[in-house]
Amino acid sequence: MPSQPLPPEKQADIEQLAREIREAVDAEIGELAANLATTDDAHLFGDNEFKIRALAHRIAAKAIAQHLAQKKTTIRDRAKTPAFLDSVAPGRPAGAVASSGTVLVS
Repeated sequence: MPSQPLPPEKQADIEQLAREIREAVDAEIGELAANLATTDDAHLFGDNEFKIRALAHRIAAKAIAQHLAQKKTTIRDRAKTPAFLDSVAPGRPAGAVASSGTVLVS
C-alpha cells in the first residue's frame, strides 16, 4: 500500500477493479470454500494442496485479466477523444488506412 494518500480518481479505479475481480473469481472462491469445508485435516495436504494452489492460480490469473481489460478499456476511451486522434493521425479520420495498408486508428 502506498504511504501517501491516493488521488480520488485512482482510488475509484482501485475500487472498480476490486469489484470486477470479486465478480470474476466468485466461482473459484466458492470452489475453494467447498474444498476446504469437505476435506478432513488428514487429507488437507498432498493432492488436495495442489487443487487449492490451482484454484489460487486461477484467481490470480483472473485478477490480472481484469486489470488488463480495465487498461484496454481506458485506452479505447482515450482513443475516442479528438485530441488523441489528432496527435496520432492529424488530418485523417478514425479508421483511416495508411498508404502501407495498415489502419492508423480503429
